Amino acid sequence: MLAGTTALGLAVGTVGAAPVAAAGSGRVAVARGATGGQRASGDEQRAAQRELERAARGPGGLALLLRELPKGGDLHHHLGGAVSAESLIGYAARDRKCVDTVTYVVAPAPRPCAAGQRPAEDATRPGPFRREVVRAWSMLGFALPPDGDPQPGHDHFFATFGKFAEAEAGHDADMLADVARAAARERTAYVETLVTVAAEPLRRLVDRVHPADPGPAGLAEFHDTLTRSPRFQEIVREAAAAYDEGFARYRAILGCDRTPTPPACDVVVRFDYQVGRAQPARHVFAQQILGFALARGRLGRVVGVNMVQPEDAPVALRDYPLHMRMIGFLKSRSPSVHVSLHAGELVEGLNGVSRRDLAFHIAQAVDVAGADRVGHGVDLVQERAHQALAARMRRRHVLVEAPLISHAQILRVTGDRHPLHTYLDAGVPLALATDDPGVSRSDLTDVFRLAVTDQGLGIEQLRASARASLDHAFVEGANLWREQDRYDTFAAPCRDDTPDPGRGPGAGCRAFLAASPKAALQWQLERDWRAFLRRCAHR
Repeated sequence: MLAGTTALGLAVGTVGAAPVAAAGSGRVAVARGATGGQRASGDEQRAAQRELERAARGPGGLALLLRELPKGGDLHHHLGGAVSAESLIGYAARDRKCVDTVTYVVAPAPRPCAAGQRPAEDATRPGPFRREVVRAWSMLGFALPPDGDPQPGHDHFFATFGKFAEAEAGHDADMLADVARAAARERTAYVETLVTVAAEPLRRLVDRVHPADPGPAGLAEFHDTLTRSPRFQEIVREAAAAYDEGFARYRAILGCDRTPTPPACDVVVRFDYQVGRAQPARHVFAQQILGFALARGRLGRVVGVNMVQPEDAPVALRDYPLHMRMIGFLKSRSPSVHVSLHAGELVEGLNGVSRRDLAFHIAQAVDVAGADRVGHGVDLVQERAHQALAARMRRRHVLVEAPLISHAQILRVTGDRHPLHTYLDAGVPLALATDDPGVSRSDLTDVFRLAVTDQGLGIEQLRASARASLDHAFVEGANLWREQDRYDTFAAPCRDDTPDPGRGPGAGCRAFLAASPKAALQWQLERDWRAFLRRCAHR
């Protein structure tokens, strides 16, 4: 947990604990485990399961064990919500900005502060003002209503971003450095974070060259008009340069040119271009087109495209089918571009959400947009023919990103109401994720802990999540595994090698790993898990 946070149970309301699944019993892990020379011994796996069960019975022991557990990657991660409120206060103070004493919104102009504002520097010192700012900018101390109503938590969560947005301005590199440090501390090797750049120049261009919103029949004409503009090509280059600059600056902040390099420098960071869905259709489509242009060329380390903002926002609900058609159109022209989509982040009880809305969002993300991954997917069982949908997701290797703490805080979905086991039982690949760890006052260790205490996952399923996170990461390079979602045989160059911590791979495998950042991450994960299981066996 971040310094100064409440216990997870207080932050997300009462979460009923489920028994920890015993090895070989209970729910089945999403993917088949490795066999032969590429699997740790059954004795070690059983020892780790016993250690997990023992740790779950004692105060604090589970968090300590899970912090040590290799987690693979965090695939559902918003940079704008990733950093603690305390760090954001520091950014605002450094920039001499002011904070409204009623709304706690950071003003864009630096000091002197206007009436009703205080210097952000005042919040760097302990006291009531600091406490109130942190509460306004995060879920710290937020009391979820006992009747299970999701609206208050949902509204408070999403309102935080507008309050601290000006504190983040100009600090992307600082935030990336904070994210990398946090990932290294909890043994997360890869972070795929969502960032938007060049939104304003793109908006101005679109309003000049195509001020009308496109409908389904006008997507090709809109696309061609925009992409033929020389200014659009300039924006693509400017956006790529902005990503590259932020990447270089965060590495410089960490001191990655030093020897030895800090552990945070070993964390692999890539970007997904995030598209705002709660805006006019022309701006949504233009951002999608820009994201595809960046990801298609792997420019600025952009490896995929996603859509953000509340799925239940009025415009997002109204235009959801059109947005999926837009993505599907772009995928038809650029099938190699990876797409992850927020879909099914809905529950009954949210204002404006009808039963009809719950019946098709995941299916359209998969079938119309052609998403490679789905974020949230909470309303699965409300989807029409949800079992057939899950079967299609399994066949097409569509992974579900599961930020369990967000589901508890924003949607009030925990325990048996959560579809996690419906996905697992259907064989759909699934990876645990954070979402907005700064706002939720949590980290990936906390998500793994909730997976154990609330969903009853055992060591085998936690390992499956870690493996799936890298298997389905959009990071460049060939896959270490011969088949996706089947972890029993490595690809041919490494088929006869064993990822033992005390032994290196053969020459052919070494060359393969050197050419593939993805496979190198997966190989290191297998080594780290072997070491983790052995430590558990010798305790």
